Amino acid sequence: MWKSVSARSCLVVASVAALAACTTSNETAHQQSFSKAPEQLKKQIEHMDVALFAAFNACDVAAFTNYLTPDVEFYHDEGGLMLSADSQAEGLKMRCAEQSKNGELRRELVKASLEVYPIKNYGAVEIGTHNFYRTLPGKPEKLTTVAKFMHIWQQDGKQWRVSRIISYAHSAPN
Repeated sequence: MWKSVSARSCLVVASVAALAACTTSNETAHQQSFSKAPEQLKKQIEHMDVALFAAFNACDVAAFTNYLTPDVEFYHDEGGLMLSADSQAEGLKMRCAEQSKNGELRRELVKASLEVYPIKNYGAVEIGTHNFYRTLPGKPEKLTTVAKFMHIWQQDGKQWRVSRIISYAHSAPN
């Protein structure tokens, strides 16, 4: 019986090791197949992200909505779905009007998390993590929320605009 248990155990261990080796080599091959954007495109999208959220942080509704397509779709895990640049403008106006009681909100890209991938004949997808800071009257700024996001950027000539936004996995910072 000892020999059969040993042989069976060896077979199981060998099978698991072979499966792990296949999985590791497949994962490595898959990771190497990602086609990231050229550095120039990544810098351009990062620049656009900074400009979009400089307008957001400053409550510049006109500048903010200028970076959105009129039919933008915004999927937010906590706030739900918002359709159109007009609804985004109204949402920003409301948030900014309530800053005196809720505090100023500031969004910041976590630059090390940024991934950009080209979308042929359309634009680019931007994926990353962003931090949200809040400053209550008379208090120092505090990191309040960390979340993941995805932006689909549409390029029309030299104009870049966000057509789809997904903001998810909102949580308190560690």
